[in-house]
Amino acid sequence: MTSTRERTNEGAERVALVLDAGGARSAYQVGALEVLLPVLAERGQRPTVLVGTSAGALLSAALTATAHLDAEEQASRLLDTLGHATKRNVMQPLWRQVPVVAVRYASETLGISRFRLRGLFGTAPLARTLTEVIDWSALHDNVEQGVVTASVVCATSVRSGRVTMFAEVTGADVALPEPPSEHHRCYVRSRLGVEHLMASSAIPALFPSVQVEEPAEAAGWYVDGATRRRFPLAPAVELGADRIVVVGTGSLHPPEDDPDLDLAPVDLGDGAATLLGAVMDDPLRHDLRRFATVNSQAADPDMAPHLDRHRKERGRPAYRSLPYAAVAPHRGDELSRVAMEVFRENHGSLLRTLGDPDLQVVHRILGSDSPLQGELLSYLMFDPDFFAEAADLGRRDARRWLGSDEGLWRTGPLDRPDGVSPRP
Repeated sequence: MTSTRERTNEGAERVALVLDAGGARSAYQVGALEVLLPVLAERGQRPTVLVGTSAGALLSAALTATAHLDAEEQASRLLDTLGHATKRNVMQPLWRQVPVVAVRYASETLGISRFRLRGLFGTAPLARTLTEVIDWSALHDNVEQGVVTASVVCATSVRSGRVTMFAEVTGADVALPEPPSEHHRCYVRSRLGVEHLMASSAIPALFPSVQVEEPAEAAGWYVDGATRRRFPLAPAVELGADRIVVVGTGSLHPPEDDPDLDLAPVDLGDGAATLLGAVMDDPLRHDLRRFATVNSQAADPDMAPHLDRHRKERGRPAYRSLPYAAVAPHRGDELSRVAMEVFRENHGSLLRTLGDPDLQVVHRILGSDSPLQGELLSYLMFDPDFFAEAADLGRRDARRWLGSDEGLWRTGPLDRPDGVSPRP
């Protein structure tokens, strides 16, 4: 095991790693990072700006805490962290939640606002797990000593809808970015802790909103950072990244049209899965395509002057062409398919249901024959077998990206895996 804590990144090329939302599907990201981290280290391009949203925030914090280790050890520690994210270490059993949910729901119905219902699943086990699994002292040391220059956790304010980037950065005098007011987001200098990660990963309605107390200027109630954010890559760009690595859990390519499937009856599960997809997956896909398009225009000698003039008129710096790497599932339904297979194998029998009824209950309540059930279950499938298969898909897709003709970095448009240009 090699320590690089004495290393500083002053003057070096700044590489950012953006980890998007995904719940249990973050196992895919862990697999992809097992492949990507050693390759980046070999090139002298280890990420020093880490931006995480929802489950991605949990991973980015774990990576910040292990950034002083060599890349192989860091990837191994991340895999160990994933191993702790089993259901009993993340959520309370539903049977324990039912009385609480019933009482709180009844109190709100009767107008007794003191007992508010903030989510269906209790997440106290996750808070304990994060306290124990992440080396918080190492995280703070790595940022203080510049091994990681910025570790950012994205969360959404419940009342105002403001997207807040809780940022622990190297140097007390470093100025944080000030995004355009119309974007309704802000950066807050923070000493990251469990409450920030819990807030970032609190999927609305499913998991309870979280009260953040520090720093005082950003105190309040928060939910999942993916809820309102529309520009997932913006923090990496605004924090001065020279290159950006993105790992998502939703396909970077829109699903194919299927007129026959559109005619199939829908239920509650379909609506929930569609909503989650719109919140968790679509922003990254759209922002990455916008980013790649602007990259091409910024490198075009005919287009660049017009872009620069437009930016200057708005008081903004000129666009830069930034190399990027983006890894996400080859097809949008792959993780859904794996989730359904693991569900049927590990949770579908009567014996398994009696031992752990939660997923079966959710499955039945939301419509067990829905073609999108796997999509919904994939967010909650905190099962080692699902983790293993999802991580394998992540490794496969990371190798696929590295094995392309363009190699690790590209600046142009993001085409379909089959080489066909995407539809506008």
